[in-house]
Amino acid sequence: MKGAIRHLFAAALCWLLYLNAVPTKLCGQDCPVCTRKGIDMPISLALGTVRTPEFLVKHKTYTMEIRSQWRLPTHALQCRMGFTLIPTDPASNTCRVEPLIELEWSVFDGDRVVAHGSDEGWSNSFAAGSSYLSRYIGHFMGEAKHKYVVAVKFTKDGSELNVTNPRLVIELPGFSF
Repeated sequence: MKGAIRHLFAAALCWLLYLNAVPTKLCGQDCPVCTRKGIDMPISLALGTVRTPEFLVKHKTYTMEIRSQWRLPTHALQCRMGFTLIPTDPASNTCRVEPLIELEWSVFDGDRVVAHGSDEGWSNSFAAGSSYLSRYIGHFMGEAKHKYVVAVKFTKDGSELNVTNPRLVIELPGFSF
């Protein structure tokens, strides 16, 4: 009896590990940066445009963020990513350097732009964990069973931050924080 329980437990554990290891296959996608939550892909913050592969969404709001690892001193990373408590109050900003994140983004459903926006300068839309600092750059409402592509055009050279292994993360709210 104990052997059967162990075997059942091991099978369940393997199944859970399988589900977490291949989330893109569960959604019928062949996308190495797709997750069950959305997109998580490495990017460069140099001038230019990065595009996600097509990804399937639910009828929910998705957030978009630039996530960097703490590979620079805390204050330096916060300043270069544009973190401030009150973006419109220069006195609240203790940085002596300008932020490096300036961008425009668009969400495509086929050839049709379904959402767009921009993010630049100072912001208080951040989240942090023990290994990362994330800057929220926008959101869009997904339509169930539609496939989207997100294009992010960096309009200021932020390549100095590439040492932080930046990632574009697009997911349902509540997953990353």
